[in-house]
Parts: sequence; structure tokens; C-alpha cells
Amino acid sequence: MRNHPAPTRPKPQRRTALLAVLLAALLGFASAQQYQTAQEVTDAMEALAAPSTSVATMTMTITSASGHSLTREMQLWSANEGKSQLIKFLNPADIRGSGFLSVEEAGATQTLIYLPALGRTRRVAGGQQQDAFFGSDFSYEEISSMSGDFTDGFEAELLEVKEGPVYVLEATATDEADSSYDRIIFEVPESTLIPNRVEFYRGGDLIKVLTISGTTEVNGYVLPSQIRMETVAAGSYTEITQSDFVVDEEIPSDVFTERFLQR
Repeated sequence: MRNHPAPTRPKPQRRTALLAVLLAALLGFASAQQYQTAQEVTDAMEALAAPSTSVATMTMTITSASGHSLTREMQLWSANEGKSQLIKFLNPADIRGSGFLSVEEAGATQTLIYLPALGRTRRVAGGQQQDAFFGSDFSYEEISSMSGDFTDGFEAELLEVKEGPVYVLEATATDEADSSYDRIIFEVPESTLIPNRVEFYRGGDLIKVLTISGTTEVNGYVLPSQIRMETVAAGSYTEITQSDFVVDEEIPSDVFTERFLQR
């Protein structure tokens, strides 16, 4: 009887190399990008499911370049895909009762603020949209766009696709843009379709950087929970934490009125 040689086992080095190739292939497949153009990315962002209404608690911490910080607590009501927004300050005592109302109708946005010390509301005119929102690094324009689309009136171009994939888009203002910025660069992870970094430019200069470092899932919606705005030249920044979300519950229409703002 002829003796057959015993089967040889793969050498450990070859087995390791094979596993590495398979793993690399799987990772490459998992990170393959779904979108090829800027239009596809922005269309996907606009199609992202969003609550019809939301109510949330907001904690805003303002930090100066010297490191001094102050914290404020607010309540946020939002409806009509973020086109109607009301923010009321709860704490501290020196700002309690102050409020901000932004309502977009027929393509025009009306912005009002209320200061109890004045006993009346004040309209934020177009030239004041870049004024600081209650001493923070957010402007009235940026706060109004937090729940909506900050690239309305901009044309987007896909610059690159980073590992993730993360889409890097450049949005350039058109004549129809109602914004003080002429260029915005934002990075959009495919996993959330919520920008995690936004750079705001004016006249070629980087003015502000917005980062979203945390999100939370509420009833199937992915909502930003950790937001930071940095003013580059000043070296200051403002952080907003959103929590206690209540979504898709009816909000009375009179909430988004001047009368309610003054309550």
C-alpha cells in the first residue's frame, strides 16, 4: 500500500495575510460611498426624516478668549421644519424671561427679541442679523438656521470624500442668498447626513467654525445634541447642549407669536 503524504496546514503567516486581505476587502465594501455628486448629497440631506415639531431644553455656555465662562438655560420650541422657532431663557435670573422668535413665511423671515427690562419686543432688521445672539458666538442669522438649511441660496460643489465616507462640500452664495457669508465649507458623514463641521467664510477670511460633536436618536430621528460655534479672530466659543427632546407633539400656533414671546 502506497503511503499518502499528510496534508499540509497553511503557514501562520499565510493565514494571517489571507485574513488581512479579507478584512481589508470587507472594510472597503462597508465604506464605499453612496453618493457621487454634491446634488446627491444635498438631496439626501433634505430628504432626511425630521420631526414635524420639537421641544427641547438647551444649555448654552459662552467662553471668552480669556477662559471666562457663563452658562444659560433655555427652552426651545420648533415647528414647520425649523421655520418657526421660539427660544425662552429660564436661567440665570438676570436674563430670565428674555426670548427670541423667528418665523419664516413666504420666503421672508421675521425675527424678534424680547427683553423684560425694556418691556417690549424689538425687531431684528436685516443689517442686524449678524449681531451676537445674547452675547454668544452665534448670530441671529445662525440661530435661525439651526433647525433649517443654512445653505439656502447657495450652490454646492463636492470637493472631496474622506474616509468614513465623509463628504466635503463647498457652497458658494448666489444672488438669491440671504446670508452675510459668501462661502461655506461643510463636512457631512454619510452615516448621519448631519454636518459635523461647518466653516463660514466672508471675503476669503474664515470667520466662524461650527462643529456638531454629538447626536441623539429620538423616535427614529437623529438630532444634534452637542453644538459648538467658534469665532476664529476673537478666540471665543459657545457650546450648546440639547436634551429632553419631545417630538411630533402638537404645539399651539400661538406659541410662535409676539404675545407669547412676551409672557
